[in-house]
Amino acid sequence: MGTGTVYIYLVCYDISDDRQRTAVSDKLLSYGDRVQKSVFEICVKTRRELTALQKQLAPLLAEGDDIRFYYLPPETRKQSSDVHGQPLTDLPAVFIVE
Repeated sequence: MGTGTVYIYLVCYDISDDRQRTAVSDKLLSYGDRVQKSVFEICVKTRRELTALQKQLAPLLAEGDDIRFYYLPPETRKQSSDVHGQPLTDLPAVFIVE
């Protein structure tokens, strides 16, 4: 991951406890946009930033809960669309400035 580049991840979770689920979604909202109830698109600038986020989220999980991070390379986003065939051109709205 290089300098000045934004890396986009699709984050999906399955969390049983309402309070923990809310804490996770609030944290993810500070990195990007909710695209479905338990799915977010987030932006990070470095692998270190992603690792830090994962470390913050891990204690919020109970046994059986799961959070997954799927990297979305630029080419993948260019080939993606919504149900109406509209391209997913917009990046998540939140950017963390260091």
